[in-house]
Amino acid sequence: MFVVATAFAVQLPAMNVIPVQDDKALIAFETLSPANFELLIKNDRGEILFSKKSDSPVQEFRTVFDLKFLENGNYKVCLCHGNCRLAREITISDTHLAVGSETRAYCPYYAFEDNLLKVSYLNNFQKNVFLNIYRDGKFVTGKKLGKEVFIQKALDLSKLEKGTYEVVLSNNNNDYEFIVKK
Repeated sequence: MFVVATAFAVQLPAMNVIPVQDDKALIAFETLSPANFELLIKNDRGEILFSKKSDSPVQEFRTVFDLKFLENGNYKVCLCHGNCRLAREITISDTHLAVGSETRAYCPYYAFEDNLLKVSYLNNFQKNVFLNIYRDGKFVTGKKLGKEVFIQKALDLSKLEKGTYEVVLSNNNNDYEFIVKK
C-alpha cells in the first residue's frame, strides 16, 4: 500500500508562483501524467482576469506573467489539470509580491442512471458543500450535502421532467458542473 500511495503522490501536479521581478512572476506547473490544463487568475471578487487553456495534453508549463496591469490587492492563481484544481493566493503591493501556500481540491465524481444522480466528493477543506440543479439557467432544486471529508450521496431525480439539467456542486469558492440528460 505504501508503494501505491508513493507512486500516486509523485503523479500529482504541482504549481509554483515565483516572483522574478517587482512586477513579474514565473508561473509553472509539472506532473507525470499529461493532460489538458486551464490556468486562471481571479481577483478577490472571483472575476477572471486571465485565462489560458492548453491545446493538447502537457506534462509541464512555464510562463512569465506580467503583473503590472493588476492593482494592489489579493488574487488567486488557479490551475485545473485533470480532476485536480491547484490554487495559490497572491498579494500584490507597491513593494513586493507575496505568494501563499498551494491548496489542492479534487473534482467530484458524478454518475447518472436509473433516475439516480450519484455524487462522490473528497471535501478536503471541510466546508459546506451544496448541490444545485438548473434547467435553462433557472434554479430547479438544491441540497446541502454537508461538510464531511468524504461525501457520497445519491439523489432521486425521477420527479424531474425530461430534459437537460445543469448540476453544480459548490464548495469553498469552487464550482463543479455536470450535465444530466433525462
